Amino acid sequence: MTVARVALVTGGSRGIGRAVVERLADAGYSVVINYLNSGEAATDLIKYLPANVRALPVQADVSDHGSVVAMREKVAREFGRLDLLVNNAGQTLAGDWCTLEPTAWERVLQVNLTGVFNCIQIFAPLLSDSDQGRIVNISSVYAGIGTGFVAGYAAAKAAVPSLTRVFAKELAPRVLVNAVAPGDIDTEMTMAAGPEFISSTVEKTPIGRLGKPAEIAAVVAFLASRDAAFITGQTIVVDGGRTLGD
Repeated sequence: MTVARVALVTGGSRGIGRAVVERLADAGYSVVINYLNSGEAATDLIKYLPANVRALPVQADVSDHGSVVAMREKVAREFGRLDLLVNNAGQTLAGDWCTLEPTAWERVLQVNLTGVFNCIQIFAPLLSDSDQGRIVNISSVYAGIGTGFVAGYAAAKAAVPSLTRVFAKELAPRVLVNAVAPGDIDTEMTMAAGPEFISSTVEKTPIGRLGKPAEIAAVVAFLASRDAAFITGQTIVVDGGRTLGD
C-alpha cells in the first residue's frame, strides 16, 4: 500500500498558499493547511480538493514557538510523518519608515522571519525521517528591491534566502531546502495596494502582467519533486522579469 506524502503549507488558506495546497493535493499529497485567522477559508478550501485527499486545517501562529510545537503534535498524531514543509505564511506592512511603530516592525519580522525559523527547527526531525524531505521557503523580490515603504517586510524576506542556505547545509543530505521569490502576484494582498501600485508594477514587469498564484505553486511543486533531487540552497525568482532592471 502506497502511503501519501504529507505536506504542510503555512498560510495555506489564501493567496499563494491556497494555490500551493491545491497543486499539492492534485499531485496526491495529504495536506496540512495552516492558518492564523482564516479558519473559514481553510475549511472552505477543503471542499475544492480531490475527494480522496486527506486534509487537516490547523490554526497556529508561526511566530510563536509553542504554537508551532502544538501544530507539530497534531501533524504527528494525524499523519505520523511529514515530507514537505512550505513556509509561506507572511504579513506585509506598508507605510512610511519614518513613522513605523516598533511593535509593527517587530511583528513583521516575527511572522516573516522568525516564523520560518520556528517551523524549520520544530519540523526538521519529522522531515529527516522522510525519504524525500523537502523545505520550500517563500521569499520575495522585494528582498532585493529597495523601498522604504515596505522596510520591515523587505528586510525579513531578504533574510529568508540566507536561512535557506544555512539549513540546506545543516539538513543535507536528508532534507533539501530551497526558496522561491515571487514578484507581484494577483492576490488579495497585492490588490490591497490599490490600482496605482498595480499599474506601476505591471509597467515595470517585462511580461506585462501580475503573476498568478498557480505559477508560484508550480515551482514549489517542482522543488518538492524527485526531478529536483540535486537542487538545494537555491532561491528561484519567479517575477516575470520584474527585477531585470533597465
